[in-house]
Amino acid sequence: MIRYNRPISKTKPSRSREHLIVIMVHLFLSLFMNNLVLASHPRLLFGPDDVPVLREKITREPWASMFKHLLATLEFGHWGDKPADGNEDDYSELTIAHRNAFTYVLTGDDAYAKRAREMIERRLADPGHMDKRGKGLTLYIHGIYFALVYDYCHGAPSWDKAFSDRISKKLKEHGDLIGFHGGSHQNRSLASNWQALRWSSAALCWMASDEAVEQKNLDVAWRNVNGYLRANLGQAGSGWNCEGLGYTFFPMGNGVVPFGIAMHRRDPSRDLRQATPAAPFTLWTVFAGTVRNRTGMWRADFADDNPGTRFEGTAGFAFWMCPPELHGELAWAYDRLVGAAGDQTWDSSRFGIVSSILFHPGDAVAKRDPMNSNAWKQLFDDRHGNGMFLFRNAYLGPDDLAVQVFAKLLGNRGHQGPDSLSYRIYGFDGMWGVGGGRYGKQDEGIEIYHRSQNTLYPIDPEGQLKTNGERGSVVDHGLNDDGSGFVTLGAARNNVGTQNHTRSLAVSFDPALQAHAAVVVLDTSADGLVWQHCTLDTHDIKVDENGFTITGPTGNTLRGTVLHPANATIRTGRRERGSNAGDVTHNHWIAIDTGPNALVVLTLQRAGEAPPTVRLEGSLNPAKPDARIVIGRQTMRLQGTKIQPIEHP
Repeated sequence: MIRYNRPISKTKPSRSREHLIVIMVHLFLSLFMNNLVLASHPRLLFGPDDVPVLREKITREPWASMFKHLLATLEFGHWGDKPADGNEDDYSELTIAHRNAFTYVLTGDDAYAKRAREMIERRLADPGHMDKRGKGLTLYIHGIYFALVYDYCHGAPSWDKAFSDRISKKLKEHGDLIGFHGGSHQNRSLASNWQALRWSSAALCWMASDEAVEQKNLDVAWRNVNGYLRANLGQAGSGWNCEGLGYTFFPMGNGVVPFGIAMHRRDPSRDLRQATPAAPFTLWTVFAGTVRNRTGMWRADFADDNPGTRFEGTAGFAFWMCPPELHGELAWAYDRLVGAAGDQTWDSSRFGIVSSILFHPGDAVAKRDPMNSNAWKQLFDDRHGNGMFLFRNAYLGPDDLAVQVFAKLLGNRGHQGPDSLSYRIYGFDGMWGVGGGRYGKQDEGIEIYHRSQNTLYPIDPEGQLKTNGERGSVVDHGLNDDGSGFVTLGAARNNVGTQNHTRSLAVSFDPALQAHAAVVVLDTSADGLVWQHCTLDTHDIKVDENGFTITGPTGNTLRGTVLHPANATIRTGRRERGSNAGDVTHNHWIAIDTGPNALVVLTLQRAGEAPPTVRLEGSLNPAKPDARIVIGRQTMRLQGTKIQPIEHP
């Protein structure tokens, strides 16, 4: 057993003469660079001197393949997966404008700048994008992409002075509208992605415009974007988003990171990566738990269950945002997900390929297997952030398995899924333990997705649930070098109302299991009644007297063995999800009438392979548990709050 600890160095600032000289030089260079940035276009994400470098770069791999795919998807919708049909929505028009504008930068061909102008004019003809009665998120995305397209195309032959002056003034007006009002339907929680995009958009509009902008407005935007990061991620931790991983892609890829880059270029003393301790790692999370199987890329999502993955620019931006010591591992994961060894889309959704061309390091860093990196694996332990714990066996391909458990240490923020102490199991060519989608659909006044949590309920999940936003806590945790380990979490009341709930969960990848992997789940409580596990309805379920078997689309299986209580009643059924998982609209569920305490062992097997034998030895006395769980040839000891493997023969 090993534990990884990130040292935090604290040094007192020097008051030496040399230090003062360094500060003066830094201030001089900052003012000098600021004047250069403000005097020319492009200036937000890169400068004029970078353009020849970019044009040379796309003649070499991997950027040549990125550029080829960019050209192939110029006129695709905003998800980058199919051609636009002439009736594009506003997001698609903005994305098409952005792709064409960036292609103008890469080629110097005015035809692309002209096409970008056409899309911008179509958006300008829609008065809703400049109306404070318009939806806030719509205003923000318009501002972000207007700013970038203007910055890229400024000076192009088709962008005559009159048109450019018009857009410059619009950008200033739009930034003021967003910053001083924010639009309708606005979620004003500081931890909400709405506020991240609001202030990123306002600032990008102001910084792109050639009109006079008051520095105090940029200062407010800077404070609020950093306030969002601190409120959302916590002061420390691994960068997991309290709203759910799906709300990392959208705000970070389409607003926050572009804002951070532009602000840092304008004023090098303002670095988004340093202002919030957890911020540099938040784009690590988009790679950490993502798996690829035959149906695409998937990852566990909590608080707002959107498991389908489109990186929206975060794949490339990760190389700007994350610490350099993680770049080799990021390059490894990038390659196998969206690069040459993956689907070769180079992250084609929304900001996608643009950020990859700008920031992917190519051969400047050597690809390194994340499972051989302590710097990477130490982030699996998130006890100082939102409380996301990751167990994973590999970053190689379809046999990768990711198990995640959520402590919900910061409580309800942003989206409010009732999933404290819940878990997800993704990979191994299936989605074995899933959430219930997101809010919006109701059944007898209850949000549908409240019924599909992998947890211990105090009533039947089909009944009149009462949820809450209470926090969980971390009782104990240990991580092994192979990505396995255990975590014990507690809650005075879990989010579906079970009192004094403690969950101990252990994951093993040991070959002695005689299975691909095993997940052991022990729950104790004061008033638990029903233990539930959910999977997608693309996975078949068979129930027997001792447990259940889930069969995935390719024939791999998950076997659930109920070790406690004996002879428990097991029921199964099908219910609608609150939102789709890809194109899947329903879950299959397994409900076990356990009473307050339950012990279930989940083993995963390849198609055609029998599950290992599973048995319990010893006492499960909740006051002082001391038992052995035998799985195949591996024995795991349950003692107190720990479930750990014992050396096998």
